[in-house]
Amino acid sequence: MKLRSMAVAATGLALAGSTLAGTAHAASSDQLTLRVTQTPITRADAAAVPNGSCTPGLTRTHECQMISTGAVVLVNGKPVGVVRFIVTHEMTLQIKSRKWSENVSVGKATITGNAGGISVGIRVSCGGPCSAVNHIPQGRILGAPFSGKVDYTDNIGAFKSHGTATKYEYTFFKPGYIQGSNSYSSASYRCDDMFAKKPGNKKPRQSPGCVFPQVTPTLTGMGALPNIGPGISAIQSRGGHYGKPGSGHPLHFLVDETKQGDNRRAVCRGQRPPTGAAGPSCDEYPFAASYEGGTALPAASRGITWVPVRENNRQGGILNKFQLQQRVLDRDGFWVQV
Repeated sequence: MKLRSMAVAATGLALAGSTLAGTAHAASSDQLTLRVTQTPITRADAAAVPNGSCTPGLTRTHECQMISTGAVVLVNGKPVGVVRFIVTHEMTLQIKSRKWSENVSVGKATITGNAGGISVGIRVSCGGPCSAVNHIPQGRILGAPFSGKVDYTDNIGAFKSHGTATKYEYTFFKPGYIQGSNSYSSASYRCDDMFAKKPGNKKPRQSPGCVFPQVTPTLTGMGALPNIGPGISAIQSRGGHYGKPGSGHPLHFLVDETKQGDNRRAVCRGQRPPTGAAGPSCDEYPFAASYEGGTALPAASRGITWVPVRENNRQGGILNKFQLQQRVLDRDGFWVQV
């Protein structure tokens, strides 16, 4: 019997090659293949997933992804059966650890026609220095649901960062058929050790960790500052509304302390608090620790507020804590919610 290479049809995914799997038990004229498919998740699909599954979406540290996939059984190019199932991925990154995990659940398969007896293998990988240990059961016959776990470790070096994503590669087997393969990826994530121990310091600012950098975090807490909060709100209400959630103009963090000082001096040097000011400390917005700070923006989109020194110091503490909690690196965007 002569077996042709697999015919593959998929939407929005990369496909691996195909090889011969099993021994055919059909007439020599039959061409037996599997065709891999992927379709968008519908509301009905989501509703059919067992209770307790995550809700699809992405935050700074958490991804829930649902994929509808399966295989079509072909004889002489004509479909004679279909198996379809939903895979749920729930990955939780760690802000203060280079180790994290992912839960992968393969849902109950819907089988029609001659699509019984198809097994699946799932390979998981991430780009170095990230490594993945796959605990997902392999070679299971599709039908009953099953689940597994993936453990990750990232060995990023001190004062370095890198971005990568997890790649999931599926191989479908049915005895006597050419196997089918497909692949897709998680959202991109970034691991870094940019807060490592500097010479002369007793300990690092924070341990290595990872985030989904495409999610723009929101700085809160400024509204609790009695003078700075209203000052920021007033500046955000005019010009380009920089930093205000929904404005389309996030701020971007600046880590260079020399440039931060330049920004601060550019707007505060030579200024004197007016009569009746709340305090002698010049507080600038956008922050000096942002690329929008100093005189980078038009005058209508920036300003200063005179505040007590203690309040200005509190603001610095809030901003520093936010940077660590969200792993905000140089040029990362962020919003300021007053």
